[in-house]
Amino acid sequence: MKKKFLYFFQIFFTILILIPNQSLADSATISSDSSTQQDIDGDGEFLTVKDNSTLATGATTKAANVTGDSVDVTVESGSTISANTVAVFGDNTSDLTVTNSGTITASGTTAIDVKGTTDATITNSSGGTISSNRNTIRISKTGSNNTTGMTITNSGTITASNNGSAIFASDSNSTATITNKIGGEITNSDTSNATIRTGASSTIVNSGTITNDVDNDAIKLYGNNATITLKDGGIVVGKIDGLLRTGSKLKFNHGVGQGYFYETEGDFTLEDLDGNQVVKGSAASVGQGGNETIDELLGYKSLNIRQSLNRFTKSKDFEDEKTQWQGIQATHSKRKEHTQNLALGYEFYSLGVNIFRPLDNINVITTLEFSKQEFQKDHDIERYNILTGLHLNDTESKNKFTRNTFILGGATLNKSKRRILTNTTSSGLDNLTDSYESFEIHAGKIFKNKKIFPNIGANISHSFTPAHEESKYYNWEDKHVTNFSVDLNDEYTFESKKNNSKLSFGWILDYRTLISDSKQKYSVKSTNATYYQDDELTKEMTFSLNIDYEKAFYKFGKMLISLDGKHTTQNVNSISANILFIIEL
Repeated sequence: MKKKFLYFFQIFFTILILIPNQSLADSATISSDSSTQQDIDGDGEFLTVKDNSTLATGATTKAANVTGDSVDVTVESGSTISANTVAVFGDNTSDLTVTNSGTITASGTTAIDVKGTTDATITNSSGGTISSNRNTIRISKTGSNNTTGMTITNSGTITASNNGSAIFASDSNSTATITNKIGGEITNSDTSNATIRTGASSTIVNSGTITNDVDNDAIKLYGNNATITLKDGGIVVGKIDGLLRTGSKLKFNHGVGQGYFYETEGDFTLEDLDGNQVVKGSAASVGQGGNETIDELLGYKSLNIRQSLNRFTKSKDFEDEKTQWQGIQATHSKRKEHTQNLALGYEFYSLGVNIFRPLDNINVITTLEFSKQEFQKDHDIERYNILTGLHLNDTESKNKFTRNTFILGGATLNKSKRRILTNTTSSGLDNLTDSYESFEIHAGKIFKNKKIFPNIGANISHSFTPAHEESKYYNWEDKHVTNFSVDLNDEYTFESKKNNSKLSFGWILDYRTLISDSKQKYSVKSTNATYYQDDELTKEMTFSLNIDYEKAFYKFGKMLISLDGKHTTQNVNSISANILFIIEL
C-alpha cells in the first residue's frame, strides 16, 4: 500500500512538471462590485471586470497588482477599476496587456504604472477613459531595468488633471510607441507639465487630439532619436519640445496642399510625407493652390474669350452698329488631385456677363465675372474680375485669310479663406483671410479661311499679382505669369430660314504653355522659401466641344443658347452654359 502511495505521488508530480507552468488560481472575473486588491503573480493569468461592476480600493492599496508575465487585464464597457494610488500596476513583467473599454482611474497618483516591464500593450478603446490626478500612464524603471517596447493605442480618452502628464516617461531610456487614433483624446489640464513625455527612440503617431495650454508643451521629448508623425485630421494644441535632444524627427501626413504651422523647440529633422514643401524655423507648410493654378485659370479665361468671340463674329449682325450683344455664362470645372506632381484637386464655379458693342471696324468688349475656387484642403478663393478691350475686324488679305485681333485688360479682386492646422491656438486650427488685387491682359489673333481647314489662333496672356501678406504667418512676393497658346478650331452650321434659326457644332484644340514664371517666393515667419511648380503643370492640352442654337425673334433681335464641354490633360473636366442676346438699339 505504501509502495502504491509513493507511485501515485511520483506520477502526480511528474504530471505537474510536464504541464505548462500556469497557475489559474489567481485569475479572476469580477462581475459585481469589489474592494479587494487583485494580486496576479502567475504567468498567463487574467483579470476581467465586466457587467457594469467596479473594482475599487482605497488608501495605499493597488486595485490590480500584476507581477506575472503574459497577463491580460480587461475592463469591459460600463465597468471600472479605481484606486487611490495605482489602479493597474505592472512590476517587472513582460507581455502585460491592458485593454480598456470602460474606466481606469486613480484619485491619488497613477491610473496605470508600468515599471521595469518589457513589451507591455495598453489599448484604450473608443468610449474608454483612463484618468488620474497625476501621471495617468507612467512608464518607469526598477533599479537598472527600464520599461522598453511598450505600445499604447488610444481611441478613447486619456487625461491628467493635476500635477502630472497623461503619458509620462520617468526615465530618458524608457521607450514607447504611442498611437492616438481618430477620435482619440489625450489631454492635460495641468499646464505646467507636458501632456505626453516620452523617452529615447520613442514613436508618437497622432490622428486624434493631443492638447495642453498653447504656451506649454503638448509633446516633450525626454530622450534622443524620437519620431513624431502628425497625420491628417490630427490636432495638437501646445508646443512640440525637443530641446537639447538629438536625432529627433517630425513628420507630417496631412495631405497634399494642407497648410500648417507648428511652434517647436529644438532641432528637428522635418519631412512632409505628402511631398508638400515644409519650411524650417518652426515647422510650416502652405498649400500653393492659389499660386499653382494661376496659369491654368488664365488659360481658361483666354479660351472662354476666344469662344465668345467666335460666337459673336459668326453672326451676320456683329458689324451692325445698331445692335448690341449681351451674354450670360455659367461654368463649372473640376480637377482631380495629383499626388505625384502635387496638383491640388479643386472645384471651380463662375458666373459672368459679356457685352459686345459693334462700332466701325472696331468692337468694344466688356466682361464681368464672379468665380469661386474651392480646393480640397480647406482653401477657397473668390474672384471679382472685370476686363475691357477691343476686337478688330481685319479685312481679307490676298490669300483670303480673315484676321481677327483682340486685346483685353483688367483687374481682379481676390478674397482668400484658408484653414490651417496649428498648435498655437486653443482649437488647433486657425482661419486665415486675405484680400489682394491682380491684373491681367489677353491678346490674340485668329486666322480664318473658308477653304482651309481648320481655323488657327495664336494667343498670349499675362497676369501680375503684387506682394501681399496672408495673415500673420505667410508673406507672398509679387508674381508674374505669362502663357502662350495656339489652337485649331472649326464649326459646322445648319441654317433653317423657315424657322429663322441656326444649329452649330464646333470644336477647339488648344495647347498652352507657361513661359514665365514657374516659381513663387514667399516667407513663413520671416523664413524665406521658394516654391517651384512641377513642369507637368506648366503645359496643358485642352479639347472642347460646343453646340449652339440661334433663334431670331421679330422686332426683338436674336437669342443664342450654347453648351460647351472641355477636357484637359490636367484632368480638368468643365461644362459651360451660355445665353446671348442680340438687341436692336
